[in-house]
Amino acid sequence: MSASPSVPRNVAAPSVDVAMITYNHEAYLAEAIEGVLRQQTTFPVRMVIGEDYSTDRTREILLQYQQRYPDRFLLLLPEKNIGVMPNLKQVLEACTAPYIALLEGDDYWMNPHKLQRQVDFLQAHPEHSMTLHDAEIFWQDGATPPVSFSSTKTQLQQGERDFTHADVVKNGWFMPTASLVFRREPVAKLPEWFTTVFSGDYSLHLLISRAGKVHYFPEVMSRYRMHSAGLSHNQTMNRPDQIIKKVQENEAFRQHFDAEHRAHFTRSISDLQVQHGTALRRQGQYGGMTKSWLAAIATDPVRVARNFVGKLIRGQLF
Repeated sequence: MSASPSVPRNVAAPSVDVAMITYNHEAYLAEAIEGVLRQQTTFPVRMVIGEDYSTDRTREILLQYQQRYPDRFLLLLPEKNIGVMPNLKQVLEACTAPYIALLEGDDYWMNPHKLQRQVDFLQAHPEHSMTLHDAEIFWQDGATPPVSFSSTKTQLQQGERDFTHADVVKNGWFMPTASLVFRREPVAKLPEWFTTVFSGDYSLHLLISRAGKVHYFPEVMSRYRMHSAGLSHNQTMNRPDQIIKKVQENEAFRQHFDAEHRAHFTRSISDLQVQHGTALRRQGQYGGMTKSWLAAIATDPVRVARNFVGKLIRGQLF
């Protein structure tokens, strides 16, 4: 069943919609919301939040905030869990403002001028479709010192700069989610394949960057939280079923994005098919392993041959 929007009527159209998906974030949600409410802007800001039928108090917290700030919240409240990608798709398509900012329920914004700065830039530079900034990665348990997001991504270590669509294709995921502010037009109607992809973030980066340049501010203006639930998700990324989702995602990219980038996505598909076969080999599924490796050869035989010879020379084949 589709989500039922919970929003007051006769509210002025906002200039920025903050798109958020949340599930079981009761411990972190208030911090995320307060970071939005603290934004100092010359324009109104609304939060469009998809609460995916949490088993904790997440929905209750959201309803309390909406009661306190009735003109600041549009809540999408499905009557069952619908999953990350359908939730994200419906949230983005519910946004009506000319600009959208992304924020997940377990991250938060540190700088109260973040939105104003990013929107000002987009208004002054119509050739740009998106802006981002640096973020701080921190561990909820405090066992590891915080680090800047840019310290983990070489693409963000060259100071303030622009990225093109080709840069985004080549470099993959390198943008902190809570840093993004972009124009609504490229995502006003998302393709059907969007709900089937492995990474909603990277898919959005590709769709939006195709519409214009991306500008990077090197200042840290948000925090990216590492905690047990997120780490558990990360640990599933190399399971065979998750690798297959990455293969399918790249097949969609190869089919729907510009022909000049098809060779890149073909290489990615072949590499992932090899990775899938290797994961199956570790589980003793040798039939599936052989099938995946043969699929990789069929996809890009030259690349597989080069990688095979390179690993053989380095003694890394098995």
